[in-house]
Amino acid sequence: MKRALAALAALLVLTGCVAIPDSGPVTAGRVDDAEQASDLVFIAESPRVGATQEEIVRGFLAAAITPDDDFAIAREYLVSGEAERWRPQAGVIVRSGQPEISLGGETAATAVVTAVSELDEGGALELVGSDRMLEFRMLRVAGEWRIAQAPDGIVLSAFHFAQLFRSHALAWVTPDGARAVPEVRWFERTASTLAGRMVDALLEGPSTWISPAVTTAGAPEARRVGEPVVEGSVATVTLDFAQVEQRGSASLQQLAAQLALSLRSLGVREVRVEIDGLDGLAASSADAAPLDDGDVDQRPLVLDGSTLRPIGGGASSIDDVGPTLASIGATDYTVGAAGGVATTGTTALWLAPGADTVAVSADAALPATTDDSGWVIVQEAAAPQRLLAWRAGERAELQLPPGADRIAAIELSRDGARLAMTTVDGSVSQVWVAAVIRDAAGRPVALGEPYALPRVDGAASDVTWASATQVAVLAAAGDQSQIVLLEVGGASEQLPAPGEPVRAVVGGSEGASTLRALGVDGSLLALRGSVWSPVPGLGPVALVATQQ
Repeated sequence: MKRALAALAALLVLTGCVAIPDSGPVTAGRVDDAEQASDLVFIAESPRVGATQEEIVRGFLAAAITPDDDFAIAREYLVSGEAERWRPQAGVIVRSGQPEISLGGETAATAVVTAVSELDEGGALELVGSDRMLEFRMLRVAGEWRIAQAPDGIVLSAFHFAQLFRSHALAWVTPDGARAVPEVRWFERTASTLAGRMVDALLEGPSTWISPAVTTAGAPEARRVGEPVVEGSVATVTLDFAQVEQRGSASLQQLAAQLALSLRSLGVREVRVEIDGLDGLAASSADAAPLDDGDVDQRPLVLDGSTLRPIGGGASSIDDVGPTLASIGATDYTVGAAGGVATTGTTALWLAPGADTVAVSADAALPATTDDSGWVIVQEAAAPQRLLAWRAGERAELQLPPGADRIAAIELSRDGARLAMTTVDGSVSQVWVAAVIRDAAGRPVALGEPYALPRVDGAASDVTWASATQVAVLAAAGDQSQIVLLEVGGASEQLPAPGEPVRAVVGGSEGASTLRALGVDGSLLALRGSVWSPVPGLGPVALVATQQ
C-alpha cells in the first residue's frame, strides 16, 4: 500500500516538481479504519486574529486538506452566504510548488497555482501541466479579512491528494451489451457519501474520451433519491422517475449490473435499483445477464519448441498453431476466442485452429493486435498516419491523431473498446489510450480522441494490458530495460528493473503480479517481490503470447 501511495504521488508530479510531504500549517493524527488508503488525518488551521488578506487566501487553500464536516475549517475563511454557497466537490487542482498570492486593490486577490493534474466533479483525472489563476474577492467582517467570493473546488498538493483520495472503477458496457469497460475515477476516501457519489458519477455517464466506444443504462438527467442503503453486500439505490422516463423500465436491470461492478470496491456484490414512488418497479443485478469483466487465464502462453502451451501445465485449445508459429519464426502472437495474429518481421498472419494461415499484411511496421471477435489492428509502414483494421479479408482504415505516426507498439484491451499505444520522441515515450469506435456490426471505423498517460523515460518497444485498467510499458533507457505500470486515469508505478535485457512484456488481469517479461535470451521472467526471476522449470522460449 505504501508503494502504491508513493506511485500515485509520482504520477501527479510527472509534469512538475514538488517536495513531499508538503509544507503548511497542519497536524496529523491517526484513524483506525484499516480499509482506508492512508491512516493519516490532516487538521488545518482556522483563521487567526489579525490575519492579512494573503494569509486568509493561503489559509483557505491550505484548509482543503481537512474535508471533515463538509470542509468546515475551509468555510471559516468565507463570509456568511459564501460559506454556504461554496462547492468544494466541484473539482480538484493537484498542484506542484506553492501558490503565488498577489493583491489587486483593496478587495481583490489572485492565487496562481501550477496544476499538474485536475479532477472534475465526477472524479475523472486529467494531466494538464499548466498554471491556473484563481480569483478571490475580499471583505472585512468585524475588522477581520474574509473571502466574499471564492472559486468552487479545492487545491491540493500531490502528497495530500494521494492521502485523501482513492481510485475506483466505474463500469460502462460495450455496444453489444456483452462486456464491461472500466473507467477509473477518484473520490474522497473518507466521504460518508462515497457510494452515493459513485452512483451520481455513473448516472452522469462516461468521460468524453471513452464515450464513443461504450454505452450506459444510466440516464444523465436521472437523480438519486437519498443515499444508497447497504445491508451486508447488497445495496439498494433509489432513483427518480427520470430514469425510466428516458431509458425505459428495461434499463433498470443493466443499470443494476453496472452499479454492482462499480461498487464492488466497497464490498457490494448485488445492487437493487428502485424508482421512487413506484412500488414494484425495481430490478436486481442478480437477475441480469453477467457482464464479461476481462478476467483471463493468468497463465502465459509460451512457444516451447513447436508447442504453444500455457505455463503450469494443462491443455491449450490452440496447440495446433504451435508448429506454424515455429516454422514462420514468429516473434509476437496475440490470441483471442476467434484465433490469433502472429507477426514475423514485416508480415502479419492470421492463425486459427484447423484453418489455413491467412496473410493480414506484408508491410507491418510493428506487431499486430487482435480482439476476441477476430478483428486485427496493425500499422503499415507505407501509411504510418493510419492503422489498418482487418477481419477475414475485410479492411477498414483508422486515422491516427497528429503526431502519432511514430508508434512503437499497440495493444487492444480485452474488451475491445480501447487501444493502448506508445510513441517515441527522443529519450522519452508518450503513452496514449484511445476509444475504438465501431459500427452496429462491431466493425472498427475510427479512433476517439486519445487520452494521455504520463510520459515514460526511454524508448518504448512494447505495451500490454496488465489489467482492465492498467497498461505496462517496456522501454529502454541506455542499456537497461525498464517496465512502468500505468493506470488509465490513475497512478503510475516504476517497477523494479529486470536484471537482463528484455524484448517483450505480456500481462494477465491482476496488475504487476501477473506480468511476464521475455528476455532476449529466451528466459521468461516473473516479478517476485522486488526481483524479476526466471520461471522455474522452463527453458528458453521463442515467444510469449498475449491472451485476449
